[in-house]
Amino acid sequence: MTELCRCWSCKGNLEPAQQLRFLVETDNLDNPAYLARIRALPAVNGRPVPVCKACQTRIESAPRRPVAKPKPAAVSGLLGALGALSVGLLISGIFAPRG
Repeated sequence: MTELCRCWSCKGNLEPAQQLRFLVETDNLDNPAYLARIRALPAVNGRPVPVCKACQTRIESAPRRPVAKPKPAAVSGLLGALGALSVGLLISGIFAPRG
């Protein structure tokens, strides 16, 4: 008999159905469209994690924590400053004395 993988969460043996799901999902990582349709296991950084059915139920029932997105304040400030400089150069070119 083949040796079953261990659960990532509780370190117990995986059920054969869960191991099959894990193997199918890891074999299809290069086909994201198909993987999105068959994905049943939790994933970390886009890779499926082998978990037993009890741990999967516990993970799915836990509320997800929102991921904090960084605010692009520095980028918008830089773009604003460059915009103001370009408008200033344009206006000074129009109103500059011709000589």
